[in-house]
Amino acid sequence: MNAIIGMCHFCEAHGPRPLFCTFSTDDETHTTEASKHTVQCSGCTSIGPDTVFVSREDNGVIFCSRESVPNNDVTAFLRQAALRSITCEMSWNKEGGVVYFSDTHGHVLSLMFQVKDTRARGLKRLFSIVVLMKDKMLLLNITPVLSEHMQKIAKELQQQAIAVYENEQSICSQRALRLKTGRNDFGQSRSLVQLTGDEDIFKKLHSHFTWMLRTGAVTYSETLYTSQDLLRKLTPTSHTIFEENSCPSPQDHSMSLRELANLLGKAVFRILLYCTLTGIDIVIKTQHTEPSSIINSLSSLMPSGDNHNISHIKAESCVQVLPSQDVCILEETENSNFDCKWTHSIPVKCPTLMKKIENAMENTKFNDAVLHQHIKSLQLEWLGITRTLKAALLTGKPDAVKNLEQVLGVTKQDELLVNYWSNTFCN
Repeated sequence: MNAIIGMCHFCEAHGPRPLFCTFSTDDETHTTEASKHTVQCSGCTSIGPDTVFVSREDNGVIFCSRESVPNNDVTAFLRQAALRSITCEMSWNKEGGVVYFSDTHGHVLSLMFQVKDTRARGLKRLFSIVVLMKDKMLLLNITPVLSEHMQKIAKELQQQAIAVYENEQSICSQRALRLKTGRNDFGQSRSLVQLTGDEDIFKKLHSHFTWMLRTGAVTYSETLYTSQDLLRKLTPTSHTIFEENSCPSPQDHSMSLRELANLLGKAVFRILLYCTLTGIDIVIKTQHTEPSSIINSLSSLMPSGDNHNISHIKAESCVQVLPSQDVCILEETENSNFDCKWTHSIPVKCPTLMKKIENAMENTKFNDAVLHQHIKSLQLEWLGITRTLKAALLTGKPDAVKNLEQVLGVTKQDELLVNYWSNTFCN
């Protein structure tokens, strides 16, 4: 696990400071170089600047425990974590760690606790254990495991310090002495070794912190999926744009969308685009233009690559229009102009997919091949949204479906498109 675990304390002379830190590395120089330690104070010293505790794994990972981290930026962040963990980031129930985030430097899990000390102000000292990490989600996932072990470490230190405290109080009661003499000169803060009476306390902390780093690494592992792998994992039977021939280029006897828009005119093309996406029947009457080229071009707007599945776009010779039908009729006049006959009109607010397709067609940086692939990706996106909403509807929870629509960005003007796609392409 790529993280840093530190023990911090509040020094009467220097304020909150890190004492001891453990991290994983594969750089051998970190096991030999001296720590950068500038404060000459017994309380702020742990193992000394020239001492490094090292544990090695079979896979080559090295766990180092030192007084400071070799990286200056990380050292500054560790000092900031020491300040926040002791002064303000404290749990109200005094149980468990507190997680706080910083997108600039990193994210922190901290646990503040008190340790008895007869020579300290208020007869107690403040310590904290902090875990610094860049991966926010990993830190949140392993917080329960790490927080439980951090509490065990804190209780172990507190119990050792209580034994030393009671022994010193039995020799001379500091509370009574201070009340009698009025002295408040507490001197330098004492080291953790003196507070606990354990010469090997930092070796034990090294073992504890190393165990936490190992446990965090094996508890959760990160798997990096490519887009193709992820789509296959989520929908194993669905076709994706990454499969061979899944997004064929426009056929030779069809025209590109831009050519179709120039042939029909912008106003007529927008009507056909809306009717195609929302499933309104379209009948094509031509005199000089081959109708199959228009049908194939409009069919490329649908998520299915098989034109035979697009049943609502037909040539005049293939369908008989009834007067009561809601049909959009595309008719070519004698002078090769096109006119659209439809009893309705395009709404003021069009479906989101339609607006995205129009914006992509106006983007001059997209050539026809790139535009074709981009539209296919938009189709897959909205096909996935439609499938998700259809699955949610089967649960019978309308409120949950409304919340899901907000999350997916589905608005009221998208309902007609989603309903048509749900009935046609999500069976």
